[in-house]
Amino acid sequence: MKFVPSSLLAATLLTACAAGPSYDSPYALVEPGIASAVRRETPVLIHEVDGQIPVDRRYGIPIQPGKHVLIVHYSHGAVEGTPEKHVRRIDLEAAPCTRYRIVARHTALTHVEWDPVVYPEPIGECIERFRRS
Repeated sequence: MKFVPSSLLAATLLTACAAGPSYDSPYALVEPGIASAVRRETPVLIHEVDGQIPVDRRYGIPIQPGKHVLIVHYSHGAVEGTPEKHVRRIDLEAAPCTRYRIVARHTALTHVEWDPVVYPEPIGECIERFRRS
């Protein structure tokens, strides 16, 4: 009988559970946007996608095209207000070969008043790969 280190087994199981959609068909990506002082926007934390917590939230999270529910968090360092003020739910209809960058648009950095803004943009590599002839 072979001995398999428990850390290797745990890593394998986590990888299998965290596997996203296949890149063999059109896909979409969800990721935090970029800060803009002019537009009063800062990146959000993508906490959940369809009830699952992504393994790596800093980069694009691959999802299948279609309907998804995202839970995003925004915090500017203050602890004022209830925790619900820092969380928003986004219902997203993801299109194939589209990247969605999500930011928090706020009224001022000293307030917790904010709304999520979703910026869609095409994924050129995906469009090129799955272009219909």
